[in-house]
Amino acid sequence: MTFGFNVASSGTYSTSGQQELRGFELAVKHINNGGGWVTNDSYESPLDGDGLLSKNVEYAVEDTGGSSDTARTNAQRLVDSEEAIMLAGGTSSAAGVANQEVAAQNQVVYMATMAHGNTLTGADCNRYSFRELFNSHMTAEALAPVLREEYGEDVNYAKFFERNDWGKALQDDMDRVLGELGWSPVWERSSQVGTTDFSQYASEIESVDFDVIVLGLRGLNAVNALRAFRETFPDSDIVLPLASLEVAQTAGGAIDGVIGTVAWTPAITSSLSDAFRETFREEYSSTTGSAKSAVPSGSAYIAYTQTLQYASAVERAGTFNPIEVIGELEGHEYDAGLGTQTLRACDHQATRRVPVVRGKPEVQQSYGTYYGLVGQPANVQYACDSGPAASCSLGGN
Repeated sequence: MTFGFNVASSGTYSTSGQQELRGFELAVKHINNGGGWVTNDSYESPLDGDGLLSKNVEYAVEDTGGSSDTARTNAQRLVDSEEAIMLAGGTSSAAGVANQEVAAQNQVVYMATMAHGNTLTGADCNRYSFRELFNSHMTAEALAPVLREEYGEDVNYAKFFERNDWGKALQDDMDRVLGELGWSPVWERSSQVGTTDFSQYASEIESVDFDVIVLGLRGLNAVNALRAFRETFPDSDIVLPLASLEVAQTAGGAIDGVIGTVAWTPAITSSLSDAFRETFREEYSSTTGSAKSAVPSGSAYIAYTQTLQYASAVERAGTFNPIEVIGELEGHEYDAGLGTQTLRACDHQATRRVPVVRGKPEVQQSYGTYYGLVGQPANVQYACDSGPAASCSLGGN
């Protein structure tokens, strides 16, 4: 029995993809041998560390390189050649949509990881796909009250977003909530994924009267942009709507003071959050030789959570039949370290809270602590007939 993991092990999003893979591998180890959440009293699951329905779980891995076309080809190969009974991954939103299209065509359950775009549980949703990560709509809603508190309501902002569907959707969401705060955009640019030199854009806004820079970028794009804007404006206020440990590790001091949301952070304290952090460090500190590099990221956390959610649903169903497994996932209430949440039946989106964080100075990053929480993770649930869910129709796939 094989799980198919389709991640960006190379390319612009590779650091996130590599962390996803670590989370996947750790989950499979715990399914087969116990440990972590599987044998934690706080995790309510029928898993017992003896495989899945008494069968040992294996896995196959494909590298998308961040390409949606490659992700689609890989996903089909995992189903056809590896006979994968489930698909997981989606380091980018475009790759996530490709994965879920293949999943629906082949009637295989897909557990999305770092795909953040609204359409995954909105216009492109299907009955075979589920997402633990929040979407860009939820990111914007979580950031709005924090940004009002931090910067006020009469703010000029410069904005820079990725030139793709995810970047456009995130820009629309951020413009909507910032407009409601009374913020005014005074400069706008976008770039392709893979852009390395952002110095020209930093130079452009030297003559612009702005208060805050909003960067809707991910991976190495975010790192390169942060460095360029920090070099030109060392004291500038920067918002990175979708931040990550991977970006902070590479950007170093450029993340200082940056406000954003993250999938998860080791700063979150709860029984399950603590257990994941410690078991991940135990597993990977010996292979990396560094406690700092063995700190888990939100990408690893999401991958771990999604794999165990699928496995637990199989055990509850008592079968690998995807329709029965979907029935166990839909409407399932659970705790993954952030409090009680539900995998909604209407759109297959987890109603999870969204951690808002602030980047720490480089002198405080020595032990792998890159962000501090800003308040408690935000509750930004929306109804099934509003937001992205209003465009979701699960029937017929």
